[in-house]
Order: sequence, then C-alpha cells, then structure tokens
Amino acid sequence: MEFWHAPKQHWFVVSLGVLLRWRAEILLTAVFLVGMAWLYHQVGEGYAWLIFTGTVVVVVLVPQTRWFVFSRFWCLVDRHRLRTCLRQARARTMNLDGALPFMLWARPTKTGERIWLWSRAGSSAGDLEAVLEYIAPACYARDARVHRVRKLSTLFAVEVIRRDPLDRSTPIDSPLAKLASLVRKSRSEGTEPIAAATVTPLPVRDRPAPRPAVVVDDLSDYID
Repeated sequence: MEFWHAPKQHWFVVSLGVLLRWRAEILLTAVFLVGMAWLYHQVGEGYAWLIFTGTVVVVVLVPQTRWFVFSRFWCLVDRHRLRTCLRQARARTMNLDGALPFMLWARPTKTGERIWLWSRAGSSAGDLEAVLEYIAPACYARDARVHRVRKLSTLFAVEVIRRDPLDRSTPIDSPLAKLASLVRKSRSEGTEPIAAATVTPLPVRDRPAPRPAVVVDDLSDYID
C-alpha cells in the first residue's frame, strides 16, 4: 500500500529515480569495465592499459572528439548541479508536494548547454526565473536563462551560458567580406591597367591686335 499512498518513498521508485539520474555514468562505467576485461583477455594487462591511454590521448588531441567529450561532460555536470541548486535555493522551485521539475535531457549548444525540463503540477517555468542568479554559479557558468516553449508551457529549458562567440579579442570573419573581395577580384580580371596619357601641346598662333574703330561724325548738321 505504500507504493500507492506515498510512491516517492517506495524503494522501487527511489531506485528507479537513482538509475535515471545516473544512467549516463552507469553506462560509461559498464562500457569501461567490459572493454577492459575484454582487452585483458585478448592482449594482457599491460597492452590493455596502453591501448586505453592511447585512446584517451587521441580523443584529447583531436579537436572534434575533444569538443564532443567535453561538451557531454558538462551536460552531465549541469544536470546534477542544477538539481542540487534547485533543492538548495532560497526561492521556491518545487511544488507543495516537494517535487522538482523532471529533467528530461541535456544537450550542448554553441554557447554552453541546454537542459530540458518538464514542470510538475503546481510549478511552472516562472519559478526557475527567480533562481537564475543561483543557477549560473552552481553550474560554473557566466549566465543562465530560461527558454520557454510557446506551444507547450509545461516544457521549458534552462540555457547555461559558458561562452559568448562575439566576445573575442580578434575580429570575426564575415562571409559578406569574403564575398565582396571575390566580386572585386572577378571584376578586376581581364582589364588592362590605365597608363599615363601623353599630352602633346598644340602650337598657339598669335592673333593680330584688333584695329581701333573709326568714329565718323555725323555731317548732316553741316549740310544746308
């Protein structure tokens, strides 16, 4: 009867919640143990650790794999830190039954991570907006925001901002600038450079000075 009256206190529900919260860590640990046991059986202990160390070095040195591993690592950290922050925050982030929003999954973004949550009855995304100033330091980030889904108010996400792509000391290359340079280059091709023109002065002819006009008096006054 305890399962129906107080399901959160039943051992089955508690165990299921622990498995869901630590599913990624449990899966990685199982893969590591099974892989190392198989390598022990195939090549021996020394070569097994050598292969494991080489794999880790390659993952760290290659930029694509390094970003993939580190971004997933921060997703795991954010889920646990966010849950701890919501429990310890001064503002109310759970309903009157003491249930926190259900954390669905976490995905990396260009600026950090995004944790999707499902609000329980009696809670909403507005409850988390009051504790954003606590979420950012709890997740070792620079800022935190709430992303709402307009079509479904029960579903929302917490944006953990770790980096700003625009906050760089070096200027960001714009694709429009590259396109403009290509257009200028294509226009300049096939045209000859303009050479300096040779100016030949024409001979200037001296014009004769104009003759003064002869003023003729009116003789009608002298004729009778």
